[in-house]
Amino acid sequence: MNMESVDNLQVSVSNDEPEVQFVTVPPLDLPALYPACFDPNNPHPLKFGVHKDLVAAGYNRREVRLSLSMYCWQKGYLSSIQAGAMRTDLQGQPAGEVTEAEAAVAQAKLVNFKPVRFKPLAEPKPKLPRNAPLTEENIVSGRLELTVKFNELPKPVVIKSGMKIGIQTETALVVATLKPKAWKKLEKAQAEWSQWVASMTGKLGVQVNSNMGKIVTLENPALVVFEKKAKVNVTL
Repeated sequence: MNMESVDNLQVSVSNDEPEVQFVTVPPLDLPALYPACFDPNNPHPLKFGVHKDLVAAGYNRREVRLSLSMYCWQKGYLSSIQAGAMRTDLQGQPAGEVTEAEAAVAQAKLVNFKPVRFKPLAEPKPKLPRNAPLTEENIVSGRLELTVKFNELPKPVVIKSGMKIGIQTETALVVATLKPKAWKKLEKAQAEWSQWVASMTGKLGVQVNSNMGKIVTLENPALVVFEKKAKVNVTL
């Protein structure tokens, strides 16, 4: 620290900031470490160079500065800086007196004093891996389903179990067999609506690669058909 007196240390505040400042709790619990020197309920002036004593005792220089700043930027401490008042060291022993000039500086700070309230220091966020393998406890049972949408009536292949159709998507040819009742939904939509959309959902079945590309079988498909109405443009 580039000073002898800790009286000039303070939490960073300005006239543009709110009346009450909120800062994190000090990293060092000075009253617990040196109760004879630091007493928040009845503060008294600190020794010149007390920050050097704390650093010499093995504490981190930055933590010392921050902790002293928060302790000294209290109305009670600034009020204790009176001309002739005794300064104390870490053991609570006399270590000099406050001069009139030092008392004047403290009184000037009290004129525009803004109180500080401490808030708990936030817990550090854990560093998460970019990826990690799953274990058995991370996995639950589920069912993989596939949904495919289409708006054209395909030409079916009639087989014993129903109407076999194919829907070509961007990534694969989806093959499904519809029951006669589901197929009639498509025929009705084609006959009654100028535009429609069918949504077919089922269990993902066998997947094979062929000369035509990837073929995916959709098992037990459920079919829903919606009328697609044209948008009406209203001119005012």
